[in-house]
Amino acid sequence: MRGKKSYLLLAALLPLSLLTKANGDNGNRKSTEPAIQGCVADASTKKPVQGVTISISTTKGQEKKEFTTDASGNFKIPQMPVGEVIIVLEKKGYKTTRREGIVIREGVSLKVNFDITNIKLEEENDVFHPFLRMMEG
Repeated sequence: MRGKKSYLLLAALLPLSLLTKANGDNGNRKSTEPAIQGCVADASTKKPVQGVTISISTTKGQEKKEFTTDASGNFKIPQMPVGEVIIVLEKKGYKTTRREGIVIREGVSLKVNFDITNIKLEEENDVFHPFLRMMEG
């Protein structure tokens, strides 16, 4: 009789456990997908830029995280609160880049690529620019 009760209990719990597995855990499990991922490249050469510091914060200032691009210029930002975020990219020798209005939605992984401007190239253009004006006038 005891074996029969165990068998009935097992038979009753098995469909319940399969049903729970099929339904997931109602969003309580953290996704392994990054919230935001992408690549940072030099605006003029289009080559990936390593070591760019990427700061991401919520517009309400609730949370702020920092990451760095890898050797291929790639970055992955894991879990962030749902809502609008601000992303700031900084690297010595490059102009600071800021992008606002990026919206993170639950269960959606965003791919965002950035082109950053090399300050040295910008300065070279400024140096020659006044000289060209003198020659014209």
